[in-house]
Amino acid sequence: MEFLVVIAFFGYIYYLRNYADLRTPSEKEEAALSEGIKLYENGQTDQAFAYFDLKIRQKPKSCIAYLYRGLCQKKLGNPGAALADIRAGLSYDDQVFTLHLELGKLLLEQNEPEQALAAFNKAVTLSAETSAAPYHWRSKALRQIGHETGAMQDAERERHLIEALKTHPKASNTSGSAFFDKRLAINMVMITLTSALLVYVIKNAESIHLPYLVAVFSAISIGFVEPYRGWLLAILQCALLVAGYFLFTSVPEDRGRQELENFSLYGSMILTFAASFLGGFLKRALNMK
Repeated sequence: MEFLVVIAFFGYIYYLRNYADLRTPSEKEEAALSEGIKLYENGQTDQAFAYFDLKIRQKPKSCIAYLYRGLCQKKLGNPGAALADIRAGLSYDDQVFTLHLELGKLLLEQNEPEQALAAFNKAVTLSAETSAAPYHWRSKALRQIGHETGAMQDAERERHLIEALKTHPKASNTSGSAFFDKRLAINMVMITLTSALLVYVIKNAESIHLPYLVAVFSAISIGFVEPYRGWLLAILQCALLVAGYFLFTSVPEDRGRQELENFSLYGSMILTFAASFLGGFLKRALNMK
């Protein structure tokens, strides 16, 4: 039993280090490309372009690298190439509101206000009130197509949001996706059911094999349906396993049976973390294809 506890402790440290990262893929990319972003923000456009061009050759599916190479192309007077880069970035991750915002700006410059409006609508939704810029540019697009009322409403919303952000600044959020949402809530309900099933299997199995098998399959499912938030569901499942076993079942009097159930319980908890990590890894790998 002590051996299982040691394995669980070190496994959990590894799990947190490599899996329980709340950042989205685009936020991780942004952090990794901070050197080039600083070059761009400091006005060193040629150097920034060379930096992001190299990064794209090294990692062709980096949406943030495409975003900033597109911004460099725009500054260098190549709007067609800039548009191609922004669209390439969106093809790899369409949840980054800045990509939709920059796409809208380019379309607006090309006198395509209706297409620009669609891009700005997406930027407003994904920004989740973390930036006033999408409202500013959507107001411009609405004004160009003659929707003066909507343009005024967006301009007013922009002013209010600027003041609100000055008072209560929000953390940067390139994707705008909420951590707790309906999908996560549904998956939490499913985890409650699978945890109850696993406790039942632990209490009735004649060996450790069936509980471990159920634990592995349920945990792989956790990682697969929630490749970035699966760590929370794994913790929930382990908590429910412990609570369900000790609060709603009786400890067997037979020493051998007690050891079997303990190995099944604690081994299933270890496998929950390991297999959910594997499921998340597989899902992220599939998403990159």
